[in-house]
Amino acid sequence: MNRTALVILFLASLVACEQSPENMVLIPQGKFKLGLLPDQSAPSFMSERTMGLNAQPQQEYFVDSFYIDRYEVTYEDFMLFKPQAKYKVVKPKEPVRGVSWYEADAYCAWIGKRLPTEFEWEKAARGNDDRLFVWGQEPHNDWASLGKTVQPVGSFEKDISPAGVFDMTGNVSEWTDSWYRPYPDSTHEDENFGEKLKVSRGGGIQKRKHGFMQEFITLTYRNPLPPQGRFWDTGFRCALSAKEKP
Repeated sequence: MNRTALVILFLASLVACEQSPENMVLIPQGKFKLGLLPDQSAPSFMSERTMGLNAQPQQEYFVDSFYIDRYEVTYEDFMLFKPQAKYKVVKPKEPVRGVSWYEADAYCAWIGKRLPTEFEWEKAARGNDDRLFVWGQEPHNDWASLGKTVQPVGSFEKDISPAGVFDMTGNVSEWTDSWYRPYPDSTHEDENFGEKLKVSRGGGIQKRKHGFMQEFITLTYRNPLPPQGRFWDTGFRCALSAKEKP
């Protein structure tokens, strides 16, 4: 290993050793593999109609260093922000769900954070390779919270990303800050592109109601949703730019 490479490794180790804000994980700056290769777009479990064309072309994409919550925001967390809200009986450690993008964005701002971009979310979930699930390339229905009901955050020890972030394959899908737009250099056309829909990321509960189409829980799957909508399987987690660390 040459001297330059050793210096880079040393500096990276200093960044990794930096203490993160409570219950957040530091994702160092750098490139990662964003999206799908054309020959990845239709694994054996994917249909031709949902082959991930909106997540192409795959590319090396640079993201500045940032922090992301280790766990999804829970009811216990959210009720501190909105104590007047009335929900059905739930466990305090379950991820909050049924909140609009605007409510998720407001909570993150209230706590001094923000929603992650979809590119930040994908980097935190995939690491530096092109895995389709946090644990690798193959789906495992019992390795994440994909059943009829959500579970307390962090309940599935295998649903943890290479960076140490929990529940990015299961429990609830998550709002991101990003509008639904084409990827750089994409030739794919979609009438919904633009500043109309926000992207949610990650798998969630009760996918069997959709025939349990496995592409819905891949880390590359982009789900465009109206920001004013409230969905039974969608929650969120917060992020923070590293330079904005309190």
